[in-house]
Amino acid sequence: MNRIVLIIIFFTCMECNIHSQSLWDSVIKVKNLIDEDKDDEAETILDRIEKQCLNSDKDSIIVLFYESRGAILWDRERYKECIPYFHKAIDLYEKLNIKAHNYLDAFVAIGYSYGRLNDYDNAEKYYRKALLKSVAAEYAKDFRPNVYKNLGNLYMAKGDSILAKECYKRVGAEDVEDLDFMNTNFLQWESAYWDRIMHLVNEKKYEEAANEYIDFINGIKEKRGCKDEVYILAVYSRGILLSRYLQRLKEAIPLFKELTDMSAILPGPNKNICGAFCNLALCYSRIDDYVDLEKIIQNGIEYLQKANIKEYPPHMIYRFAGNGAYWQQEYARAITYYEKYVYSKDEHEGGTCYEEIANQLSVSYLFTYLPEKAKSTLLNLLDESEGKLRKENSSLLANIYHNLGRAYMLENDKVKALKYLNKSSKIQKHTYGSVLDRTTQYINECQTR
Repeated sequence: MNRIVLIIIFFTCMECNIHSQSLWDSVIKVKNLIDEDKDDEAETILDRIEKQCLNSDKDSIIVLFYESRGAILWDRERYKECIPYFHKAIDLYEKLNIKAHNYLDAFVAIGYSYGRLNDYDNAEKYYRKALLKSVAAEYAKDFRPNVYKNLGNLYMAKGDSILAKECYKRVGAEDVEDLDFMNTNFLQWESAYWDRIMHLVNEKKYEEAANEYIDFINGIKEKRGCKDEVYILAVYSRGILLSRYLQRLKEAIPLFKELTDMSAILPGPNKNICGAFCNLALCYSRIDDYVDLEKIIQNGIEYLQKANIKEYPPHMIYRFAGNGAYWQQEYARAITYYEKYVYSKDEHEGGTCYEEIANQLSVSYLFTYLPEKAKSTLLNLLDESEGKLRKENSSLLANIYHNLGRAYMLENDKVKALKYLNKSSKIQKHTYGSVLDRTTQYINECQTR
């Protein structure tokens, strides 16, 4: 949802007295804090000045108060509570005869909120109102695509794929030829189509999803050429669709290969090109094409190093190559790649991905009868990340405890094995409501003297 447009109600600022000016500065600060995702700080200020705002004789201050309160509640997904505030903001904007972005965004926020509350009729009503009221706005070409995208998602939720598809088409239908290289409309167009594709994927309509995305890519290629960011994103997304959901790796490879070949002609680094190198390594690994795999790993590392994008550390490509082998249950080969990822000096990407791969490395050690290495890897992992995992991914922590227990069992240390298996059991029971059969089996084996 777009935020503040500082040009609004400029003339009212000129009439403010010292007290009103101070209050105005406060509400502007609140809006800026919301833009920076500092909702807690914004709410603290808003609570402090609420009485002053509502008693103000300046409608410009009151409307920003209502809008800010609504935005904070909206951000926190308290949709039922935010709707009245946006209604009050709309009423005041209409009284002031101001039809800026903020005014139109309020209709979209209400529509989205009703949609999340499963009140689809009211959601559609307010999206339609937003479209209608945007007709005369100078910035309508930047505004309407997002509304059509939301409306398409709404129709998909209602089960009306025909109307949804028509809305998604409208996202990119506004004077396409006149759009700039990175115009928001095009990014929203791609995003809208991807939402549509994901709905089809969730319904397990994989072939329909794949065919629709072919049409989308061809449409972009025809209108924009093959060097545009949106085209790169579309090709990358299609590759993911084919390789991840349809398991049609040999069809995905040419798409990822097209993108990696483009790396030589692009003026600067590109996240989707980084992703293409990684996913191409995954595909080659899964189809046992080791010659091409080694080539793409070397080229990929060089590109990732040059790109210097935080989310794509150079040795990340080994994670993808290792996953391909791991999923094929080729654990010895998985170890080769996982070790290069885990023990690299890269600053690994965020989340718990590093911990997940280190755990999969330990599993690979277990399947190749290397319990000592599995144990060492897991103990080091717990030393580094046990507290983090307890907060962020307790199920992964349960898995690590389980695997560590298994490693000790293979060394015939049933006392220590039981210690970690019980830890795993406790988390599983809390997380899933029950304990996995294999964990229970190992506990019973350890208790048998």
